[in-house]
Amino acid sequence: MTATLTPLANLCERCSVLEFHDSDVPGAYTVRSNMGETCLAASEEHPELFSLKLDYFVLDSLPGLSCLAESARGGCDFCVILKNAIERYAQKYFDQVMVHIFYQWYRPDEDGPVVRLRSLVTELLWIGYDENGDHLSLSTWLRFDIDSPPGPCAQWLGIQSPPWDDALCTENLQMISKGFERSNHIRTSLNGATYPTRLIDVGVEGTDFCRLVETKSDPVFAQSTDIQYATLSYCWGPPEESSRQFKTEKSSLKERIRGFGVDQASPILQDAILVTRALGIRYLWVDAVCIIQDDKQDWYKESSQISLIFQNSTLTICTPASSSCQEGFLKRNWTTTRIRFQSGINEAVSGSYTLRLIGEVNDYFHATSDGMSHALIYSPWAMRGWILQEYELSQRALVFANTKLHVITEHGVQSEANETVDTSECTRGTSFLPGSRNELNRYLNFLSLVENYSTMKLTHRSDKFPAISGLASRLFSGGAYHAGHMLPHIDLFWTSELRHPADRVTREALVEGLKPQDPYVAPSWSWASRNHPVKFGDGRLRLVSQESDFPNIRAECHVVDAKTSIIGVDSFGGIQNGELTLDSVVVPLISHGQLLGTVDGTFVQLLTGVDGNSRVCRLIEDGQYIADLSFDWNEMHAGESFDDLSLVLIGSRNIKGLSCEPLKLVYEHELVDEPEEEVFEEIDTDMPTFIVKGRPDVPSLREERVIYRTYYYHGHDDEEEEEDDDDDDDDGKEDQTTQDRLLCDLCQDHTVGIVNGKVIDAGREYQRHVSEVYHGWRKQSQLSDEDDDERYAYGIIIQSIPESGKYFRVGVFLSVPRERGGLKYFRDKPTRAVEII
Repeated sequence: MTATLTPLANLCERCSVLEFHDSDVPGAYTVRSNMGETCLAASEEHPELFSLKLDYFVLDSLPGLSCLAESARGGCDFCVILKNAIERYAQKYFDQVMVHIFYQWYRPDEDGPVVRLRSLVTELLWIGYDENGDHLSLSTWLRFDIDSPPGPCAQWLGIQSPPWDDALCTENLQMISKGFERSNHIRTSLNGATYPTRLIDVGVEGTDFCRLVETKSDPVFAQSTDIQYATLSYCWGPPEESSRQFKTEKSSLKERIRGFGVDQASPILQDAILVTRALGIRYLWVDAVCIIQDDKQDWYKESSQISLIFQNSTLTICTPASSSCQEGFLKRNWTTTRIRFQSGINEAVSGSYTLRLIGEVNDYFHATSDGMSHALIYSPWAMRGWILQEYELSQRALVFANTKLHVITEHGVQSEANETVDTSECTRGTSFLPGSRNELNRYLNFLSLVENYSTMKLTHRSDKFPAISGLASRLFSGGAYHAGHMLPHIDLFWTSELRHPADRVTREALVEGLKPQDPYVAPSWSWASRNHPVKFGDGRLRLVSQESDFPNIRAECHVVDAKTSIIGVDSFGGIQNGELTLDSVVVPLISHGQLLGTVDGTFVQLLTGVDGNSRVCRLIEDGQYIADLSFDWNEMHAGESFDDLSLVLIGSRNIKGLSCEPLKLVYEHELVDEPEEEVFEEIDTDMPTFIVKGRPDVPSLREERVIYRTYYYHGHDDEEEEEDDDDDDDDGKEDQTTQDRLLCDLCQDHTVGIVNGKVIDAGREYQRHVSEVYHGWRKQSQLSDEDDDERYAYGIIIQSIPESGKYFRVGVFLSVPRERGGLKYFRDKPTRAVEII
């Protein structure tokens, strides 16, 4: 099989920098690899992954992109690609885009000198204004894979080989067979059955006929428990395309059983049939055909089995290369251009390489990773809610990505043309399903699952719970499960992530969306009731990020009653109502006036994040801090009334290891574009930074500062931590060694770790939290005033529903133990029961 090369690119003067000089790589020199090949090397001062920024800059206007359009008309091939890509990914509110370009390099050996060219990354800074005239900006990145046929250029730059022209070529089929030969396949019962209720008999190659079979009545399935079948994981696409999907309905069931031509099937199904036949597998499961789409009872029954259907299948065909049922995934319709290369260090090396557009990503880390990671995270397929459990629970996966085919088994990944991929992104079955039965570990995985899932899209909102029921059931550790929640005093504390410029939610729209809908999705206190991403915590405090955090948190509420009514037979699936009654301290906000207004020295102050999108309100009383409020809406206005809102305390966390100031505040008058003198403050912080309008009223904050830039670190530097560890004294190392040995001697399924010098039992710790919430159990020693003075307080914000005596959840609050804040603020305040729907 061949790999066709595109013609060499015609480039305008601006884009000519794509023909980079390897001598521009700092510290570049020639070295021989372990195989005796001459390769490009670079100074070992560079990190494992580094960039070579090109002298390229464009500031263009949307929608016309006149600058790029002019050079595209002049014959620049790269400008054509870039213009089309920007127009494809352009979003509302933005009327300008700024473009920078860099090449991404990596070291195949972390400690070695050899460097390899991985990708071209185009950084897009989108600029615009919202409907209120507020400035907006957003950064995204376009990623281009780089490949080249074997030769001097590919060898010198360490470039991967190009993909084959035919996705089902002999080389790829051999790669699949080799991967499956070493893989084990274990089949479990489907509630007493061996196979799905229905499967498509795809026939054999050379025929154009398929039929739907009912496995219980088909004699072939009665005679064997080891018949292979494949599953298809795909996107239905937008309504105008999914409505034309080839499917089974009550009226067409008998017709499907009699048989249908391959040419009748949707393009996505036609390609899946070709793959299944090519691998010698006779049967295929596809939801649109194997579930009766207009029969609710059949849908409830079959959807409850989907996780097991994918888990038991011989392989799952994953289709990131397709965005709709009307689009196949085998045709290789790439967007490419080919760039000349001439080495300035080794004149004997010349040639070319291909830039192959992969797509857009919204974070820098994945912009610089491999194409496989993009397929599993940013493709339209990866953003579909159902695929999360389809992919995670599959024992084997064939991933048809935009550029290459990947085979994933329990042994790792094999990729077309031997592409090197980051296996941490693609080993299915390990992201959310822990190997042990440790209750706390399973609960942490559940929180991560929900956060990831909340970023995905569903055609039908009513699928919110069914689409992850298979994963949720495997992570459930006992207690109670209501509307996607396991431990209410922890997982009720979630925050709406409204950080994208397009995420504009008014209070009126929020409340309207929380009213009973048909079909019903979830109660207001459930993360599933929102159509945007959520995070557990409030963006500044994550209650539990590791198992050793659990002893530090405590329930301050009691669940009087929790009710949800399921639809169908899946106890983790869809529901038709949900109620939660909490008994706790309830503090009305009626005494706290209006947004940006003042009543008896008490007011709520609006804080705006440095990204221009985040909104947090700070509750101030007599000039002293009380709490930070994060609402589930972000379109706010001066004078907004909070008379119908209340704070409900649900838990507390001790102060150990946490900052007493969860927000870094910068006042608007302190900001400058460039410092006139070298007298300014650079803020290094691991906390979100918010800009406050006006000047501070608190005397301690009246000092004049000039803020030039703010650095926000999302995590710790591993190298710095290692250096700090080296400075520890020997006694500390011996103590740690003793602790490590102690942990190893204990049952892995029940040990959390060393917390304050003590070994914590995971099972007992999980049950403690269950008891605190559902039975009101708590050690009296935990209730001392002295302890309470040093504890964070957290809870939810509720809004009363007129004439009902019930409430909607509309936000969360965090109170830090300083000034009047913390758990001490809620001491001696009355408790009462509130019913939240």
